Amino acid sequence: MGLVYTKQEFLQQFNFQKNTTFADFSTQLSVLNGSDRSGQFVVRATVDDFLAQWATKDDRLSRLSIYKQNLYKMIVEEPEVALSQWYDKTVAIQDLDFYFDFPQAEILQDDTFAGRTHAKYGRLFKNINFDDFYNTKKLYTNDFEYVMGLMQALFENFKIRNSLVGPAFFDHICKIENSDYNQFWGDFMMGCNKASIFNPFTYRGILDSIFEGDTLFAPVMGWNSYQLGFYNSKFSHMITTDVIPNVANNSKLLHEQYLDYYARTPGLNLWEDPKTVDSYLCPSEQLEAKHNFINRYQNSVDAVLFSPPYFDLELYPGEMQSTASFPDYQDWLEGYWAETVMLCEKVMRKGARFGFVISNYRNKAKEDTTISQDMKQVVDRYLTPVKHYKVEWSSIGGSRQAHKQRDGNFEDLWLYEKG
Repeated sequence: MGLVYTKQEFLQQFNFQKNTTFADFSTQLSVLNGSDRSGQFVVRATVDDFLAQWATKDDRLSRLSIYKQNLYKMIVEEPEVALSQWYDKTVAIQDLDFYFDFPQAEILQDDTFAGRTHAKYGRLFKNINFDDFYNTKKLYTNDFEYVMGLMQALFENFKIRNSLVGPAFFDHICKIENSDYNQFWGDFMMGCNKASIFNPFTYRGILDSIFEGDTLFAPVMGWNSYQLGFYNSKFSHMITTDVIPNVANNSKLLHEQYLDYYARTPGLNLWEDPKTVDSYLCPSEQLEAKHNFINRYQNSVDAVLFSPPYFDLELYPGEMQSTASFPDYQDWLEGYWAETVMLCEKVMRKGARFGFVISNYRNKAKEDTTISQDMKQVVDRYLTPVKHYKVEWSSIGGSRQAHKQRDGNFEDLWLYEKG
């Protein structure tokens, strides 16, 4: 499989049930139990039984036949049409050259970086990391509300999320016409737990606004988005590591694409050498033990910028995750975070800057403080504080926003310097 995740590869993940009759589908269509925490897509009731309790309160039961017919057409008769619309709406990307040529835009105003400016560049990483990204779970290992799990439950077992039987979304499904499923997918994605991607345009903007130098270190790859921001920045060399095997492999594939783009672009290859990337598949806290990292890079790094993991807020695939090594929050702060910060300090030049972007949500293991405050206190031991910035991810808040974009949709950016 190449770097780009194709529509054909996506459709091949489903075992379609095209031989199912409408009568069988009608009796099998069921509502998932949203309160179940087994992670097994447990059914709460058939759609008929679920709506029977509302028979005297609204007209959904009287329109159930239309609802089922539209879903039958989508799920059984033409699943490729419906799923292709989701792919085109959510995952399809432009020609790869597009992603190596960012426009110029000012994103810093009053100590706040605009996180959503040109967010379209982040779609690339949903595509190239598709399997890992859309199978990421939130907050707990028995989460069943991740995207691919809910999709496969619907198209293979006719199990539908309870929100899609609610009045508003029920009405949207009844109004589907001409095989246009875009409204359905908008409703569907509102109820899914999704991983978050740091906007690479924002990453580039932060780098160019408050950092200087040639060599950049990112102790996580951020689904490869930092690497794209780096290619569009003033920096010339990047060192980066991650614990997800496919993400680490994609770092190398992405660099091959960049070198191809560089070779074909006179505006680049006539005036500057190609940028270089050293990438590792390794937990950041183990880089020294496994790769003699400090000796290799000591006093060579000009900038460190990344958004570290938020303990167990998002549970990524891979056996080397920091929460697997340090399941206790306090142990994680010392074993993962303090070790990573110490490593960064060792490889940074004098005067080099260290920045990390972090949510200020309250970790369930320690309610009296925020994870941002806890992590800042650790960094205070090793580096000199310079300034506090914020990153604004959107102007609209709400409980349906991703966890990394709550609390007014701002995150903290803590900037430090090595004395």
